[in-house]
Amino acid sequence: MASSVKLPYYATDIPSPLPTDAEIESASLMFLPTRGKEIVEIGHHFVVKFGRAVNLIEGENMLFVREMTNIPVPRVYALYSNPQNGKNYIIMERVVGETLLSLWPDLTTSEKESIVAKLHNYFSELRQLPSPGYYGSLGRRHLLDMIFWTIEAIPITNGPFTSEDALNEAMAQKSIFNDKPYRAEFYRQCLPRLFCGHNPTFTHGSCQPKNIMVQRDLENAQSPNNSNFKVIITNWEESGWYPSYWEYGQAFWALRGDDDWDLYLEKILDPCVLKAAWLLKLRLELAY
Repeated sequence: MASSVKLPYYATDIPSPLPTDAEIESASLMFLPTRGKEIVEIGHHFVVKFGRAVNLIEGENMLFVREMTNIPVPRVYALYSNPQNGKNYIIMERVVGETLLSLWPDLTTSEKESIVAKLHNYFSELRQLPSPGYYGSLGRRHLLDMIFWTIEAIPITNGPFTSEDALNEAMAQKSIFNDKPYRAEFYRQCLPRLFCGHNPTFTHGSCQPKNIMVQRDLENAQSPNNSNFKVIITNWEESGWYPSYWEYGQAFWALRGDDDWDLYLEKILDPCVLKAAWLLKLRLELAY
């Protein structure tokens, strides 16, 4: 499925004038910078993710999800590159609320069930988007998950892939890239037996409490169905068309085991436990 976004992109209904690059560069960081990526908050309206390692596909993913689904995601106000400093900029809506990670310990069981039910509906809707017939990022571009990363572009490893067999072969090729040719042959034996028959499914790629913002709906605080929360999904950085087991596998990888979030995961995503265990092994070996 092709991306309909033409870059640079500027929304027509922004709440106030967009910040300049100079204002962005001088703003206070929301988090410590990582791998050429910085996130800053500017005023009441904007959060900006920028840097040499920022990929504008993340903003395109958010625009795509807003257009094609009813899933709440931050609005995207601008996507552009600055050729003078080599940085990419995603200017998006500042979502006021708390991360589910910080809020989770103080929630009641019924509140957790309410939030989890919303997440189940959102991820189910995401999985119903029509398959484009390839595994890759929007616009038939390479996958951004680090499992498929190489220093130089190698399409057989980076994608996009026209079949699940080709995607499995990419993971074997990554072992060769990492100087483990015998491991690559082992994966060629095993992966087609395990990873087969999974259609391309649009995947968020990081279903974790830290990537979920929660706002309390004070107007409906006494709602009898405990639905007094608005839930917004953020961080669409590695999203794309992956095999259908990938979403659960990624969430499985991120489980921390220090609270009962682990027990609710199967109420959000269809479990693929065996495949998730294999994907965890592959990630530990290949995602660098």
